[in-house]
Amino acid sequence: MPATNPNAFAALRLLHRSLLIGMALFTGLTLYLVVSGAFKAQLGFSLDRNLQVVAALLSVGCLFIGFRVFRNKIFEIRKVNASGEEKFNRYRLACIIWWALIEMPGLFGAICFLLSSNYAFFALACFHILALAVFMPRRDNIIVLLNLSSEEANELGN
Repeated sequence: MPATNPNAFAALRLLHRSLLIGMALFTGLTLYLVVSGAFKAQLGFSLDRNLQVVAALLSVGCLFIGFRVFRNKIFEIRKVNASGEEKFNRYRLACIIWWALIEMPGLFGAICFLLSSNYAFFALACFHILALAVFMPRRDNIIVLLNLSSEEANELGN
């Protein structure tokens, strides 16, 4: 049975690239607004310190939880006796969850940077952009992770 998407691998890469570009553009916009002086810092020093703690905990927590969820879903997918398309659909869901948990603290950092003009938040946002870029989906990795046969991989696209 042919896949509903003629090239599921390309569609997943496009989704990832869209998330990455959107996050980078938003972070870049916050940098422009702060540097140009178009947006003045709204937070006091004590609230800034509290947000730094929250941002650090959110970052570590989301990365830890996201990786564990992703890893556990991969193990579940490998154990299931399903078609390549079904495995890929489950993998795509696991990726979306993982990417959201990478992106959330980065966006929080960018917003905190906008509100405080503290470059530590900007650095956190940039770290999460890089982390998201590192986890770009690659066809060969997906095939290995999901134990797809060459026939199943060809059904999903080139």
